[in-house]
Amino acid sequence: MRGEGNGSIVGIRAGAAVLCATLACLAAPVAGQDHARGTVARALDLMGGEAVRAVERVRLDMMTQWQRTAYRDVPWTDRPSFEPHTDVRDYTIPAWRNTRDFGAQRIVNVVRDTVATTDMGDGPRPQSVAYVDERDELFMYTPDRLMLMLDGAADLRAGGDTVVGGEQFTQVRATLRGDVPVTVAFHAGTGLPALLRFRAAHPNDFGLVPFGEMHVEVWYSAWRTFGTVSIPTQWDVQRAGAPYKRMTVRAADLDPDFAADSFHVAPELRSEFLQARGPMHDRTVDSVSVVGDGVARVHGFGFPEGALRLGDGWVLLEAGHAPLSFERGSAALAAAGVTDLEAAIVAAARPGNGGAATLVQAGVPVYTSVAAAPLVDAVLRGAEVRARGVTVVLEPTELRRGGRLLHLEPIDLPDAPGSLVVWAPDDGVLYAPDVVTPLDVRMVRALAGARGWSVRWLWTARGIDPAGP
Repeated sequence: MRGEGNGSIVGIRAGAAVLCATLACLAAPVAGQDHARGTVARALDLMGGEAVRAVERVRLDMMTQWQRTAYRDVPWTDRPSFEPHTDVRDYTIPAWRNTRDFGAQRIVNVVRDTVATTDMGDGPRPQSVAYVDERDELFMYTPDRLMLMLDGAADLRAGGDTVVGGEQFTQVRATLRGDVPVTVAFHAGTGLPALLRFRAAHPNDFGLVPFGEMHVEVWYSAWRTFGTVSIPTQWDVQRAGAPYKRMTVRAADLDPDFAADSFHVAPELRSEFLQARGPMHDRTVDSVSVVGDGVARVHGFGFPEGALRLGDGWVLLEAGHAPLSFERGSAALAAAGVTDLEAAIVAAARPGNGGAATLVQAGVPVYTSVAAAPLVDAVLRGAEVRARGVTVVLEPTELRRGGRLLHLEPIDLPDAPGSLVVWAPDDGVLYAPDVVTPLDVRMVRALAGARGWSVRWLWTARGIDPAGP
């Protein structure tokens, strides 16, 4: 009897331990959710609480500093440009009107619900669907809207603490806009949001489509108070591991009165937009010209530059801005008799070459430069393609087939150290994809002179021109 009694007590204790462990497992997520909601609630309260929730319209006078996507370790190589713009929004529609001073030209873009238009001074016309995507993302990472979205997220949960630059941050996680998992870091001391992280592709945006699905970070700083609402006025955006743009709010007007036609989209424009809805790079090749026996050039924006003959096949020059650009450029070349790709030179040291992933997947050998290699790597990462068959040209390299030769040689240019030139002696063509300025031309000509190359045609980012004396 005593043994049975002891056994029962042991059984009760064991069951209690299992029950406690189960309750602990159930309590941990609840505690995590409570901590996350408390973190967001504290931030919202600091930013203005009910005043933030009440904002339906806003006018922001802003300056965007665009930064060139670059991966050099040398600082200050982003070559920024500056764009003042007035950003007005009605979150209830939702609608966005962005008036941009782009150089000497004023451009007015309007996005209303699912339709985008643009006016460059000659009247409104349909704009790319990429601007609808931009509106959706912009509204998400605008700091006060981000807090409201987090507050309403059903799956808001704690994301653990982290340290950045020696400072402590508390993280929360949630799914926003239906399918975008995000992590937001709040400074542990102030309780204010400091960083938003997520992954996203921009398949309709010409500048971003090459990178596929990329990491995005938005850093917040320079807090100011407008009326009873406090927001950070500097938003630093990084994409695909490189600075992308800095947005600075110079002035903010909350719930202003807008003209009745501020977000007007005529019915015929709406219909035209919906019929032609497509990405910015949805273009057709103008033409393909074949010069002599060994030079083919693609005419049109964003496509592969062309090809050079090597033996019985061809070597493609650049991969096209996006996979679609590569497909259309390749089809146009094939129709002109340019088939049997032996290899590809993917060496332009600027964002683009989204078709490189297609080349690598197809097993086509790819040659790139030191300057372009990080960009090619970013393209392959975004497409989740392993970098097989990609050669970074570090020294003079010769490709020979059927008695024909292509000579590949590195060259340092002022804004593209580690660039690459391709010399096709049978055709007298020197391909230099990073040559843009007269100084670049002089340096490439000096290299050709030192090597004894008799250059008839210089093929650069601006096209094919006689090499001159």
